[in-house]
Amino acid sequence: MSAHEYIGQLSTVSAYLVLPASERGRVFSRIKQVLPETVEIVADITVHLARRYGEQ
Repeated sequence: MSAHEYIGQLSTVSAYLVLPASERGRVFSRIKQVLPETVEIVADITVHLARRYGEQ
């Protein structure tokens, strides 16, 4: 994905959402400065199935 799209994805992470808007903007700007034009990510998802004891 592009660096811009990656920053968009980061903007949904709660650790960034709790920052004041002005600080969040500075953080994203600094991150974007060091990112390559294209960012490769691995988006594996692990799903856990919970069952109550004794159920099948």
